[in-house]
Amino acid sequence: MVATDNLSRTDRGTGAAKRVPTFDGLRGLCALGVVVFHVAFMAGVSNHIEDKGSGIWGFLTDGLAVCLPPFFVLSGLLLYRSFARSIIAGTRRPPALPFLWKRALRILPAYWVLIAVSVLFLNFYTIGRFWYSVRPFLLLQFFYTNNPLQWLTGTEPTWTVPAEFAFYLGLPVFGWLIDRYARRAGSPAQRVRRMMWPLSILVLVGAGWTAFCFLPAMAPSVWYLNFFPFGYIGFFAGGMMLATLSVYNDVAARPPALYRLVTRWPNLCWLLAAVVFVVNVPKPFGEPGEGTYPALLQEMIEHVLLFLFAVLIVAPLTVPRTRSRLMDAVLTNAPVRFVGRISYGVYLWHVVWIHLWFKNGSIFGHHPVTSVVFRGTVGFWTLLTFVLGGTIVTALVSHYAIEQPAQRLRNRFVGAPRKPVAAVAAEIPEAGDVGTGTAA
Repeated sequence: MVATDNLSRTDRGTGAAKRVPTFDGLRGLCALGVVVFHVAFMAGVSNHIEDKGSGIWGFLTDGLAVCLPPFFVLSGLLLYRSFARSIIAGTRRPPALPFLWKRALRILPAYWVLIAVSVLFLNFYTIGRFWYSVRPFLLLQFFYTNNPLQWLTGTEPTWTVPAEFAFYLGLPVFGWLIDRYARRAGSPAQRVRRMMWPLSILVLVGAGWTAFCFLPAMAPSVWYLNFFPFGYIGFFAGGMMLATLSVYNDVAARPPALYRLVTRWPNLCWLLAAVVFVVNVPKPFGEPGEGTYPALLQEMIEHVLLFLFAVLIVAPLTVPRTRSRLMDAVLTNAPVRFVGRISYGVYLWHVVWIHLWFKNGSIFGHHPVTSVVFRGTVGFWTLLTFVLGGTIVTALVSHYAIEQPAQRLRNRFVGAPRKPVAAVAAEIPEAGDVGTGTAA
């Protein structure tokens, strides 16, 4: 082991934004995991309800559902840290307008291009239905339908974009409420304890909403309500907890207990995350959404396990002066960091390429159909090669032609914030360069 500061091991990204190599690597691995998850489903490899797929490979690829929640945790960690610092240090809260402007520039331009392409090339015959085509641009496509099959073809995974943006809109409000409650405490340690209580409530809200959605009585609407942001607020809150500990570690005389544990056993969290992954693979109580109480129990178990996996996989990357050869080998190699830098485009475009393989859409002269009808009609490696190749190309175009130019507008209307040099040196990468694979 070589002791270094994970959060200070940065190199330059776009403009003055700093990037953390391990965070980029984690985004890259998780983005690839999401691609494999969807490709395995379409190739008939992964388990699906009563279709058990391809033996152990089917269980493992279905288990890659754990790759999505870390993106939410990373968003909570990186975006809340400046709010947490203002509360613990007793300084002025970050202004809401510049924060929201930067977040909108980060996720909306590339997302709007995807929607436009999907409408024109895959869903052209539905353009006559004005609201059907416009609501995705307004991030409303997952809120005003009771039939997931009515979503625009090619945009199926983008339910995370409204979820992320809802979090962005709520974060200044959460920051203000937590600030009002926590600043009453005197010492930084007391403030941290107060900050953790409302964040714990948000975790419970996410679990409670999930339980509500999967009640047997809600079975007809489960795949509509389950995509509302409320069910995922707990994952963001987990990241906000990590951000709070990270800021407190900067000012505390003694590191928090979690940091001391990770410093002593750097790979322990990842070992526990691996255990969580294995435990989450089988579904002994039935498939979620079946409208039974055993299925509800299964969904709640899965919700808790996904939360634990995401927090465990991210937590050790936030601990300064700790470095693991395993984590470096897995996360800081060039290929995964490369995918991590373009992970938002990878996430946005990979399902479009799945539909292109199956010639499913208006560009092929017919209405698109639900992709499940093509399940199992192509080999896994054939489809993965095609989808991954096309996705990397479009993600690169998105990154350099859309996302980076949009980022250069960050200070155009709200002005560049002034910060003391010491504050800039101590800060985790700014929100403008967060880059989650779901909605960077």
